[in-house]
Amino acid sequence: MGTRFSLFALMFTVVTSMASIAYGGSYLTSESFAVSAGGNHAGTSTTCMVMNGGSTWSGGASGLQGSDGTNMSCGNSLAANVALKFNVGATVAALNAAYGVGGWTIENPKLTFQYTLYANNTRFNGGAGDFNIYWVGNDGWSYNSNPPVYASSPTTAFSSWAGSYALLTASAANYPWTTSSYTGDASDCAQSVWTTDKTGNKQAVVTYDLDAASGFVGDITGATNGGDYNNVSLYLMPVNPAASYLGLTIFTGGGTTLPTLSFDVVSVP
Repeated sequence: MGTRFSLFALMFTVVTSMASIAYGGSYLTSESFAVSAGGNHAGTSTTCMVMNGGSTWSGGASGLQGSDGTNMSCGNSLAANVALKFNVGATVAALNAAYGVGGWTIENPKLTFQYTLYANNTRFNGGAGDFNIYWVGNDGWSYNSNPPVYASSPTTAFSSWAGSYALLTASAANYPWTTSSYTGDASDCAQSVWTTDKTGNKQAVVTYDLDAASGFVGDITGATNGGDYNNVSLYLMPVNPAASYLGLTIFTGGGTTLPTLSFDVVSVP
């Protein structure tokens, strides 16, 4: 019994398999979940910007950035990652009631958020770059209590904090620092254009496809309507953050669109 448990724990907690689950069932419905609004620290249990060095922030925006991005003072702020938490428990309970436990699963998961091209706070960098999105099994965090660790890669410290994790972007997600009618320019930091836009051509809403990794899917379908087991957490990390110009300011309360996890619900044949 002990050997079986140890083997299971080793398989589940070190790195959850990235294998996608494809059941090919019938479409049932679609669901979406937004984080709690982070303005005035209201979203401190569901959003966290964690900077190189360990300091954290939760407010109306979070910065996903490398150390070579440019801030409003034409300088460079600390590299930082972003963690997001989504409460899915009540919806999962309703899906279980409607379709039966084990009678449904998810397909086509996506992460949607609104960004601003510039942020008029020296905490945030601005610039183009690539990033990865991870699912993490640890949901018992907030920005000031058991906060996410800063990591430049899935190191031992990250693995220890996450408990289990899976990369959800087989090809790194790209942020080009552009909108349909405006291209950001780091030299703008010395100009009056460097302001936080919530509407207009210096902000946009983007959606990224996520891999249906088995641990991620299991965390959603196995969620319960109570405690931390309600939740599903994602962790965003720049690619090569020590030499990255990425500066992606994500609205977590101050904009018009909150970070949102969505997926299709399909039957299990």
